[in-house]
Amino acid sequence: MPTCAKGASVEAGPALLFFIDRQGVGRDCITAQLASLLSEWRVEPISKARELHRRVNWAPPSVVILNTHGESMDGPGVAGEMAMLAQLAPAIPILIVSERCDLREVTLAFGLGARGYLPTSLAISEVTTIVRLVAQGGTYVPANILTSLFENRRSAPVQIPGETKCPYRFSPRQLQVLERLNEGKQNKLIADELGISEATVKVHMRNMMKKLNARNRTQLVLMTKDALQA
Repeated sequence: MPTCAKGASVEAGPALLFFIDRQGVGRDCITAQLASLLSEWRVEPISKARELHRRVNWAPPSVVILNTHGESMDGPGVAGEMAMLAQLAPAIPILIVSERCDLREVTLAFGLGARGYLPTSLAISEVTTIVRLVAQGGTYVPANILTSLFENRRSAPVQIPGETKCPYRFSPRQLQVLERLNEGKQNKLIADELGISEATVKVHMRNMMKKLNARNRTQLVLMTKDALQA
């Protein structure tokens, strides 16, 4: 086993990108394309999540992509793969590639811990851009899903703050913040409209995310859309 002198630093290896796909030909082809565009990464194809058990030295920022093909996120195969990833690589962001692209599937994906949802209609160059985004802490939701979500919000009856029916027991102020998040407004604009600081907006967001076990603001919006329309 290699050793180093006390106080010496060990150079970190390249970030890892594992592309999980049960179909061999597509897996190898897509991996080769990703590797050609992500030269600073080590891109590897594997057929199942359990093959990650040999991979223990994750270098930040690393990412896992799971190709689900046409299977639903609540299908036993996909759910099992997500559970295995949660066990073997709990801190590594997961991107889902799917032939399905509807609000239900995206909501399920984020509920299972995904950080991005990629329809197969995306170009490989777009995929690499999203990989870098998610590796740096970002989240990706397809534009048509966000559009649908915000259109549903605009068409919903206007609710008086504090009177919105919501099963999560949010405070009136939290509901005011949540309603504006669902309208796609940024923290500064929300703070200006409510007469509070951006820091306070972030506190309300964190508290709501904690109640729902949501990982980010996008997942918070997806998880509460139906409750706000009730």
